[in-house]
Amino acid sequence: MTTFYHGSPELFDKFDLSKAGDGTGIKFGFGVYLTESEASAVHYSQPRNQPLTKDHYLYTVEIPDLTDDNHLVSAKPVPAAIVQRAKANLGKPIPEEKTRQGKEFRKWLGLTLTGSKKVDVASEKAAAEFLDSIGVFCNVWPQAQSKPDGLKNCAVFNAANVQIVKREHIEINRQGGHFVVVENSIKTI
Repeated sequence: MTTFYHGSPELFDKFDLSKAGDGTGIKFGFGVYLTESEASAVHYSQPRNQPLTKDHYLYTVEIPDLTDDNHLVSAKPVPAAIVQRAKANLGKPIPEEKTRQGKEFRKWLGLTLTGSKKVDVASEKAAAEFLDSIGVFCNVWPQAQSKPDGLKNCAVFNAANVQIVKREHIEINRQGGHFVVVENSIKTI
């Protein structure tokens, strides 16, 4: 298992994907959005373009370890094993140009499965469910595009693959362009 973090203005015991897309959208796919950076999770606990909320929560979670054939990387080629499993389950060929980047593959799958002409929550959800069904549990992208091998963010397609191991109530303040934890404000719940 690998440790990631999630920040939210909501307190909960388990993740609920019925609200996926409500916060920051689905730019990186349908799923539970996590980060390897605790500081980023703290920052994400404040809803965008809204007044500072009173309550903020930092979740420490565990997800399955990333292996070569169980996740997509947004800007990297799709592993051959994933392409083969997808092709076998779709029963149709996959255009080679759609396998050069995980994000293009994911989007193509969603559009193909729904028959939609536009990427939206329904097509991303269809892609996530399909990928989860063939053993691909998340989409990964670098926290900073300038550091592709640095800390990662991910969207886990199925909330059952995310185990909350710690919940903390935090207070935050804006510092420069980011939100940070107020010193001595962390309370484990």
